[in-house]
Amino acid sequence: MRCAVLLLACLAGPALAQPVTPGTSPGEDLAPPPPDTTAARLATSRAWVALLTEDGLGAGVATRLRLTDDVAFTAEATLSGARDAREQRFFVGFFGDTVTPFKRSYAVLLPAHVGLERRLFRAQVEDTFRPFVSVAGGPTLALQWPYFDDADDDGVRDPGEVRLSALQGLDRASVRLGGGASVGLGAWFGRGPRRVQGLRLGVALHYFPVAVDLLERDPAVERPSRRTFVSPTVSFHVARLGDP
Repeated sequence: MRCAVLLLACLAGPALAQPVTPGTSPGEDLAPPPPDTTAARLATSRAWVALLTEDGLGAGVATRLRLTDDVAFTAEATLSGARDAREQRFFVGFFGDTVTPFKRSYAVLLPAHVGLERRLFRAQVEDTFRPFVSVAGGPTLALQWPYFDDADDDGVRDPGEVRLSALQGLDRASVRLGGGASVGLGAWFGRGPRRVQGLRLGVALHYFPVAVDLLERDPAVERPSRRTFVSPTVSFHVARLGDP
């Protein structure tokens, strides 16, 4: 997260400097800048999203639709892992197999959120760097499936119950329906003919009325299921520009 903040600050540095036309002083009125054609085409863009959360990596897609010169409607759908902060993975065996004590389920979050994005400092900042704030919200699905073959269905891994890989047990997956919201601060940068990039730092919250089962129902484990997921997020967008 700190590296992402530093990167955002470095990208902003050159863009904040306003050029002064020879023969004029900084206080004199200058001719209006040329139209920002990249920003106009960004208003109808679609993007691939790479996501980093407290629980790991994710990916998704997003789109923007211009409402005004400074405000755009956004829609974004992502998929990322979900886990309990107490999960610890250990390597066992000669071939480097892994095991996570007390883990009960694999889980992923699939938010599909809509929101608004507002550009900041349009008159003061160069068009190659377009800072913004964003808010979004909507439904979130949580998909969970077994970490081990729970033969007696007691929620505890007993001796002899086999651990499943991440792709096994999907036929026994269950869905939790909830909702979520996020806020973010970021910027679009670049003036490519077909693509531009964006970086966004934010916080996301997801809530599920029916808890997601992450850890075993062992008496030694407190609160094995979770209803609320809160995480800082860093997302990198590669947007394909549309027509102005």
